[in-house]
Amino acid sequence: LANSMSVALENARLFDETQRLLKVTEDRAAELSVINSVQQGLAAELDFQAIINLIGDKLREVLHTDEIGIRWYDYEQKLVHYLYEYEHGERLNVDPMPPQTTSWEVMTSRREPKIVNTAAEMANVGLIPGTESGKSSAQVDIVGSDKVIGSIIVEDYEKEYAFGESEIRLLTTVASSMGVALENARLFDETQRLLKETEERNAELAIINSVQAALAAELNIQGIYDAVGDKIREIFNNRDMGIRVYDPQTNLLHFPYAYANGERITIESIPLTEQGFSPHVLRTRETLVINENMDEEMKKYGSYVLSGTQLEKSAIYVPLVVGSQARGLIDLIDMEHEHAFSDSDVRLLQTLANAMSVSLENARLFDETQRLLKETEQRNAELALINGVQEGLASKLDIQSIIDLVGDKIRDVFDTQTTYIALHDKASKTFQVPYYLHQGNRVKIDGAFP
Repeated sequence: LANSMSVALENARLFDETQRLLKVTEDRAAELSVINSVQQGLAAELDFQAIINLIGDKLREVLHTDEIGIRWYDYEQKLVHYLYEYEHGERLNVDPMPPQTTSWEVMTSRREPKIVNTAAEMANVGLIPGTESGKSSAQVDIVGSDKVIGSIIVEDYEKEYAFGESEIRLLTTVASSMGVALENARLFDETQRLLKETEERNAELAIINSVQAALAAELNIQGIYDAVGDKIREIFNNRDMGIRVYDPQTNLLHFPYAYANGERITIESIPLTEQGFSPHVLRTRETLVINENMDEEMKKYGSYVLSGTQLEKSAIYVPLVVGSQARGLIDLIDMEHEHAFSDSDVRLLQTLANAMSVSLENARLFDETQRLLKETEQRNAELALINGVQEGLASKLDIQSIIDLVGDKIRDVFDTQTTYIALHDKASKTFQVPYYLHQGNRVKIDGAFP
């Protein structure tokens, strides 16, 4: 019996060892599958978030779990970013937040797996707001550049002691192989982001240069408004827009440039009221972006639809600020779509407005200076006329000579085709025309006229 049992027991031991080695082999195969997936993701040049998604999906498949999270640590802001979160098979969108239970220093210095085996222990684990507490969990750190840069967390809502040595080994192997690869992917993603920002800045600079060139080519203020408006419409695919200018002396808001439904329209100047989008932007000197619920926003700001226009779905209002004053604003609108404007659209319009503000103000001041200069010249001409008449009057004695002198002076000053002077006789209720000049020729008019 002993001899027979020996062989049977040895066979059982060998079978058991074979099963153990088979399980180890399966675990290693699972680990290798996940690692290969990571490498394939990198080879395919996926972005950072795409690699996170790929790893998370693979771990859910291998570990047969729907409760998993992959988190990233932002050292500058001391925030945890929840890049991949599943609970009960549903993907969660979680905003970044500070650590829930441990301090930042403790969380980012821990490099040993953290295993929680019972529901009682899980009660002390910080939860993402709106989620449930499980019965067990396992957390391993992701290490890259010789620091803890994130973590992988799996939970079980049904069993205590759900995570054994093989699961911890798999998570640890995946986390250690992920560290450098994901850090490189993150740096690559950051480089791409900075490159895109640089390209956008270059595009903005090219646009600003083209606007400046348009400004330089115009002399009158309306021509500048037209050139700037046309350039902005060209940049934003011919969207409707307008330029509004505020005159603090008259408290009037002028509309030198306006487009609605693709057509140039004329809007009469209006007094600036206390409520509305324009007063708010001019008063706060801050950009106002409305991408949804336009009716509610109009009620909130006390705004209304201008005559000749329609209610838009999205709008950006950017002030034209000079010094400490808002001298006007640019409005860019979309009549058909909500969320029509991205952050880059807002930033570009703000950049253009900042670059244009001084130029437009200089053009306005130049136009005002020209107007005042013209008025001064007219006043000087009037004064010269009056002086000339006074001198002539002093040297003339008869009435006809005085009339001729005044008529000739008026003709010279105003450069007219026809000039005449009529005298009214109250007694006879008639007029006489002692001076009549037509196209440079003196015409004699005899008689009196009613």
